[in-house]
Amino acid sequence: MQRFKDFLGDIDHLCETSAGIDKSEYVHPKLKNLGSVSLVLIRETIAPVIFKNFEQEITDIVIENGGEPHVRAVPNKFKYPERGRGLQILRALEAGGRLPQNKTALNEGQNPSEAFDLNSLLFGDSVQKPKILPIKAAVNYSDALSVLPKYQCVEETHHARVNEAGTLWDEEKQENSSHLFKRHFIKPSTLLIQVLSTHHRLLPQIGFDHLLLCLGMAGAYGGQTSVTGINIRTHVVGIYGDFFEQAITSPYELVKSLPKDDINVKHDIKALTGYLHQQLSTTHKASMDTETATAYQQTQVERFEKNHDALAKEYQAAQQKIGAFFDEWFGKVAVGRKGRRRKKKEIEPEVS
Repeated sequence: MQRFKDFLGDIDHLCETSAGIDKSEYVHPKLKNLGSVSLVLIRETIAPVIFKNFEQEITDIVIENGGEPHVRAVPNKFKYPERGRGLQILRALEAGGRLPQNKTALNEGQNPSEAFDLNSLLFGDSVQKPKILPIKAAVNYSDALSVLPKYQCVEETHHARVNEAGTLWDEEKQENSSHLFKRHFIKPSTLLIQVLSTHHRLLPQIGFDHLLLCLGMAGAYGGQTSVTGINIRTHVVGIYGDFFEQAITSPYELVKSLPKDDINVKHDIKALTGYLHQQLSTTHKASMDTETATAYQQTQVERFEKNHDALAKEYQAAQQKIGAFFDEWFGKVAVGRKGRRRKKKEIEPEVS
């Protein structure tokens, strides 16, 4: 991973001090610098998946004028489960994850480091009280787009709405219930391309390693996951770094670039991975192929499973630095301020 050093942040230099207008100086996150690292993924459906918004149909989008719509999984369909997995990792390593997901809060008198952690830096976070403290995510999740048109990826099933007894009778309304509804789903073996990109050299190395752990190998994604359980397997195409972000790292450009006459590329993971890596490696200053990147990710997983204590020490040391960064950025609560207990002053008895 040293090949990406020039495009990632430094955990020992997360914040800087600048001259202020109303006071002598103030602390802020390290100034943005050129540099981006993109993690390109293939999401393979291994069981029926449901990616939709308010409509019952699977969400889609047309990526070419006059072209067929493709399946579109918006970023939060993947980011939310993986952010939750990150909290579980931090809890297991005793390096954060003190609060429930999407329930980050601070009580009066608490320091920001008591709520924010490595997950906050990686995925973004915020609290609303006593002040609004916003943290922008250090990694951008793109849409995940199917390599094949939607009509080749989606099917539907018909289901009956029945009561506990298995009949179409609504005891509350004393009438027959609406008996049929449709469920649209993405078929197994559908391949989707997604890109996760860092920006401005704000994410340190351990943050990127944490991202690889959060991806895991497979998981349950999308709506109504209790129907199918684990339904997505994640494959790493490669890792790519450069000072400037490249248009080809957008999944919209990658899907459009796929050859029209090579059916194998759109059906076979190995062929698709090889094609994507060839396109991406030639346009970036630094790159890591699928074998090396997958082996590196597997090493992180094995360290978590077999060398747990050593990894925990690294995470805990990193959390000390990250916590200090948040405290310096947002302001550490002074001892004795409202919300903290003052130590009672002992009164000496008067001597007569």
